[in-house]
Amino acid sequence: MAFASIKQKINVKYFMVAYLGLLFTGAAIYLGGIWRLLAGLAVVFLYVLFDLVWTYLRDKTWYLPVSSVISGFILANVAIPDPPWQLILIFPFLAVAGKQLLHFGKMRHVFNPAGFSMLVVGFFAPAVAWWSMSWGLVPLIIVTLAGIFILWRLERWHVALPFWGIYLAGFSIFYFFTGGQLAGFLQFLIPKIQDPTTIFFSTVMLIEPMTSMFPQKNQRVFYGSLVGFLAIVLPVFLFPLSPVFQNMDPFILAMLSGNLICSLLFLPNLKK
Repeated sequence: MAFASIKQKINVKYFMVAYLGLLFTGAAIYLGGIWRLLAGLAVVFLYVLFDLVWTYLRDKTWYLPVSSVISGFILANVAIPDPPWQLILIFPFLAVAGKQLLHFGKMRHVFNPAGFSMLVVGFFAPAVAWWSMSWGLVPLIIVTLAGIFILWRLERWHVALPFWGIYLAGFSIFYFFTGGQLAGFLQFLIPKIQDPTTIFFSTVMLIEPMTSMFPQKNQRVFYGSLVGFLAIVLPVFLFPLSPVFQNMDPFILAMLSGNLICSLLFLPNLKK
């Protein structure tokens, strides 16, 4: 009962603002200095500004944009660091446009906003770096502990764990199919499990409340499993087909494909 009470009292949105903000700030100062910090904060500010203005023009109302701050910090943490000023404008604008325009029904946006923005930019230039969580042990520990808390607080284990199961199974099949030996299997698999990029993706972007919420639990399990499968399959079969895919990130494309496929399968009532 005590844990349940604590769980209900902790506002996960404010936790994520603090977590993502601190992760970005620490990495920016450690790796790039003041200009990298200012560029990322500009992305967050512009995301919030665009979302507030767009919502006001549509609904004639103002609101507290906590979700916008979260999405802005996801962009700051995952998109390329030190972006040119054009991308500082384009990243948040595309994210807000995807959120505001690509809907099933009035309120349900189809695509993860930050992921949508990076995918569109990726057709023209490198867009994804996963830089803020990939520079050492400290961010790995932070991302892992924060990710466990987020999954616990949002009760999204049934989304994240199927993703991990299918994703690791796919890598394992690939390992043995290409001649890998049993003696070296753990050496191959452990770095995949400890990859901070995968941990961050599965505990922040994959389980984003709006785009991972489907009516039934088994549908959410299917969503996580599908994204894990696509993250393995798309780079093998789709990426070699055309140079247009050379800047695509497997996680981002798999997640957005899962967003669309599962929305079409499980949300027919929202299309009316």
